[in-house]
Amino acid sequence: MPINSFMKTAIKKIIFLITVILLSAACAYAYQVDISADNLEYDQNCGKIIAQGNVVLVWQGKTVRADFVEFFIEEKLMNAMGNVRVEEAGNSFFAESITYRYDDETGEIIQSMIYSSMIFMRSERMERHQNTFAVNNIKISNCDFDEPHVCFKSRKGKITLNERVTIYNAVLYIGKIPVFYLPVVTKSLKGGKGFSSRLTYGIELGYTSEGGASVKNFLQYQFTDELRGRLMLDYFGTRGWGYGTEFDYFKNNTKASFYGYYIRDLFADSSRWTLRPYYWQRINKEWMIQSQAELISDESFNNLYNNDWNRVMGTLHSYFAATRQGRNSNLLIALDRVDTYNPGQGEFEATSISLPRVTYNIFPKRIIWNLVNNFTLNYSNDYRQYSAGNFFYKSTADATYTVSRDFKFGRRFTLKPSAGITESWYNKDNYDNEDNTFLTRYFSTLNSRLRVTKWMDWNMAYSVRARSEKNSLRIDESANDYGIETNALAFTNFVYIGNRTTVRNYTSYNFLNYRTGSSVKWSPLSTDIIYTPKYYMTVYLRQTQSLEPFRFSSAQLDMTLGELEKIYFNFGAFYQYYPDTLKDSAGNEYPNPMAYRAKEIDNVIGIGLWLNPKWRLDYNIRTTSSLDKMYSRMNEHEFRIYRDLHCYNLGVTWRIRGVYHDVFIKFDLKTNMPFSKAANADGQIPDNNDAEMIFFPWR
Repeated sequence: MPINSFMKTAIKKIIFLITVILLSAACAYAYQVDISADNLEYDQNCGKIIAQGNVVLVWQGKTVRADFVEFFIEEKLMNAMGNVRVEEAGNSFFAESITYRYDDETGEIIQSMIYSSMIFMRSERMERHQNTFAVNNIKISNCDFDEPHVCFKSRKGKITLNERVTIYNAVLYIGKIPVFYLPVVTKSLKGGKGFSSRLTYGIELGYTSEGGASVKNFLQYQFTDELRGRLMLDYFGTRGWGYGTEFDYFKNNTKASFYGYYIRDLFADSSRWTLRPYYWQRINKEWMIQSQAELISDESFNNLYNNDWNRVMGTLHSYFAATRQGRNSNLLIALDRVDTYNPGQGEFEATSISLPRVTYNIFPKRIIWNLVNNFTLNYSNDYRQYSAGNFFYKSTADATYTVSRDFKFGRRFTLKPSAGITESWYNKDNYDNEDNTFLTRYFSTLNSRLRVTKWMDWNMAYSVRARSEKNSLRIDESANDYGIETNALAFTNFVYIGNRTTVRNYTSYNFLNYRTGSSVKWSPLSTDIIYTPKYYMTVYLRQTQSLEPFRFSSAQLDMTLGELEKIYFNFGAFYQYYPDTLKDSAGNEYPNPMAYRAKEIDNVIGIGLWLNPKWRLDYNIRTTSSLDKMYSRMNEHEFRIYRDLHCYNLGVTWRIRGVYHDVFIKFDLKTNMPFSKAANADGQIPDNNDAEMIFFPWR
């Protein structure tokens, strides 16, 4: 028989057979079943359909793939075996075998693995009752390995498709090691985060030169997309045990955080602690409130226990503020407090309290003849310290009115004169003496901008400010500065070389005269160069030249190559003369511009790269070298290694800061699974990574 005739006959038989099967299935089940396979057999006497090889069945939104499938039409029973995969309502089932009865939607699944809502569930045996499964010997994990690195294990539980999985008497395992027990573990299968995916544990092992061996532990839980909490328990060797907690809440109109930590430092024989609450909320389109408190036991707490950017905190700032942002004005009402560390007493003392501080500002507005005016009013009732242990309240207020106008002469030259007046008042001097005083200050500026060529701009600014006598409008000419507080001319030159290079030169001249003493007339000439030849390369150069006397003052170079998340190289160098000092009659030291005692270079070098998709290295170093005394010292260097361990993050940090050094091994579970980013009730998509940067930058 010719090949073409054979193919036509075979195709006709296959089409006929599939048609018979589909008609039989449709009659039996009252819905259509689409079947494809390498081999199909239909036994009409037994009422049995057999499909073998790459079997694919589709019916009522369900898709079944297997090596072997048999149907018993009368019994309304299906058996599937060999690499079985079922896709139903966004869920995927993998199993050795499946038995399913169509009339009552019941069945049994052997050695199954279900993937739903970014979670993997493995069970030895599952019994189906419509949309619910009773499971035996189940594992729940976000790890896709057959033997997951981290999982919850339980003997029994239940799964409701597209609703929830719940297991009872669950034990958390890391590898083969049981960690802790929970009576119930449940997780939503609607795209959100359940208990296991919300829970994060991390451990950091280390050694420090000041405390010996250390172990840092944290347990973090994501209560909602907006609220997260963390508990910390740390062991610092000879220094003892530390306890901490933090919470942060992040929403489009509300932000809040709280961080607290306590340790009974056995080495220092003292209790050391810190508290940091923060709150921000937008009440409506115009009003918002904000508050912050910084409370800490001693100035060096962060250096040991917080790893904060501010390792030494000599000043604490706490406040509460309410702000009204209108269309034409802004109102700020604040309560401020500043505490300064007293080394002699070994504690912080309140050195300034504003109760309240009020600022009202009317935005610039155009009036007649193209004039633009604006107005600012400030009031503050300050609690001040004028000597050790002596505090008093002093009220101050000032109002400033300014008017300005732009004049354009062609396309190249712009002139902007402005003038204003400030009226200041205070009720006491700086020594708690009654002194009801008004001071008037007159000021004026003249700014100009000239486009010399298409690649060069010149900016010149002249400013003068005069002060009146107390409670008078006359200039205080009898003062040492003749009542002139500012009288200076500044010049800035901008040069644009191509599209990638900008050069800026700046200097100023001071016209002030004094009855006694003198001041430096010329400010240092500074030159800045910004060079960005490619998106991955930035070079910044800055050089300052003292003009009075004429002497090289400093030079700075900052260069960045690459991208931080791929491969990068940072290099920074700062070279400076440090002036010698002179003493006045009162014994106070001040810089001597005519004499210099040291030439010093500070260097910063940073290197980082991914060796492969799992390994990352970072190295940062800071050094100081004296050219006069020919010495060099290592201020700080840090070496970090990161290893991706599938379900874990493993990092090693070795750090030296002067005489203090430490090494840490950090191990924690991954929390970067791509969970649903559904918008919240306000239509905003929460981004907890941004919240982390805002609230806890020291991490």
